[in-house]
Amino acid sequence: MAGKTRATVSQKSSLASISTDPLRSFKFHVQIHGPQSLQNAYPKLGFMAVSGLSMTTDVIAYRTGGLNTTTQKLPGQSDFSPVTFSKGLCPGDQQLLDWMYQLFNVMQGVGKTYDTNTDFRATIDIMLIDHPVTKGTANVKAVWRLYNAWPTAVAFGDLDAGQNMYAVHQMTFAHEGWDFKVAPNAKSSVTL
Repeated sequence: MAGKTRATVSQKSSLASISTDPLRSFKFHVQIHGPQSLQNAYPKLGFMAVSGLSMTTDVIAYRTGGLNTTTQKLPGQSDFSPVTFSKGLCPGDQQLLDWMYQLFNVMQGVGKTYDTNTDFRATIDIMLIDHPVTKGTANVKAVWRLYNAWPTAVAFGDLDAGQNMYAVHQMTFAHEGWDFKVAPNAKSSVTL
């Protein structure tokens, strides 16, 4: 190994440089904007879990006659996975189910009718909140904004008299993509 130099890396203690600590995922708010028929029905909702924030892009394999030993890879269509929101079932939690009923009625053309200008799609913001908070307000450190979201499934947790649990319901939303922003540094906040 004579004549070779050894590579070195500088490191800082995590406690000495809090700005390098990763964001915590357990403190977040969800805000639903729309649909128009239910516009004022949604405060910042207290969901206990959000899952499915992912995107994949298909790969198109391309081969040419002069280059037979390897395959060229081209990007194809991108798709965004459905996002599932879970929360405890509370009295007064009818708004999300009303949204599902509205969608069902629009698709079936039966029952309650809605204004033709009413769209069943909404914009959903998922805001990751700073932690720990040492003052009255907290900064938003990251945000996902889902576009044209609408509920595709609703599910309720099992009812079991032998368990010490609470009632849970989940809603899954299809959407047409999301934007993601993260704060540029530990002291700043994200703006939408």
